[in-house]
Amino acid sequence: MTNRNRKHTGKLNYLLKISIPLYLFFICFSPRTSLHAQEARSLLWKISGNQLRAPSYLLGTMHLVCGEDFEIPAKLKPVLKNVHTITFEADITAMDGASQLMELMKPVPGIWEKTPEAQRKALDSLLKDYQLTPEVLKYMSPFGLTSVLTMKAFNCADTSEAKMMEKELYNLAVDDSLQIDHLESVDFQMQMIRSMNTIDELLTTLRGMKEAPHFIKDLVQVYKTEDLPHLTSLMSDPAFMSTLQQTRLLKERNENWIQLLPGKMKKGATLFAVGAGHLGGKSGLIQLLKDKGYTVTPVFE
Repeated sequence: MTNRNRKHTGKLNYLLKISIPLYLFFICFSPRTSLHAQEARSLLWKISGNQLRAPSYLLGTMHLVCGEDFEIPAKLKPVLKNVHTITFEADITAMDGASQLMELMKPVPGIWEKTPEAQRKALDSLLKDYQLTPEVLKYMSPFGLTSVLTMKAFNCADTSEAKMMEKELYNLAVDDSLQIDHLESVDFQMQMIRSMNTIDELLTTLRGMKEAPHFIKDLVQVYKTEDLPHLTSLMSDPAFMSTLQQTRLLKERNENWIQLLPGKMKKGATLFAVGAGHLGGKSGLIQLLKDKGYTVTPVFE
């Protein structure tokens, strides 16, 4: 690895600590789905009816955002007073997650030697834009490299001030003595990432990376307006997610989660905080909840 590459990697050690939210950014914010008229300009939805004793809520989050763009919506604060539990996608309290994450960042043995010549040339060409060479894969996995480059695309004034919505909500939950729950285990999410820790996935990401800064900038601005239909439309660019990824990382996960939500809501009022990409469209959680007989209405204030 060149001195320049070592210096570049060293400066971005902080970024590797937040790689799961970064990696899941494109997983959870890229639904290629149809729009429904009932998708209003809100990322906070009330779930009622179907014999629920108290309403629960569904919040679309943006997993990572620059510090200067971060804010907790005022309308969320009263909701936190009316729920007993905040349920996240993953178990953010699991202590073994960090060690598993570091394992996924390590280089994949033999990955470069097993890569066909055509992919090698393509990767070499794409990495030149970042003053890198494929040799970087001797020092980190495709997952680690993707995480670093994705964070760079955010163009934060100070990357150390980047905010994770889930972490901030967790802090609020602790302050309010709320219960913490999750929809997926750390092992499940690690396996999900491991399945995409490949040269093919790295090439797909790099090909869309040039447009990523513009995409993220637009996405942040639309997210702030809570315009769910526009957000869903903006995130439907196939450059950011393949059909296979759509099925594996959005549709199948939503189908898994919708089996869990009724039982969790029956136990008590819950705020489900998941990536905003999981809300909209015919396979989104809003529609799936309605299909199960719940009344799902937007919260505007």
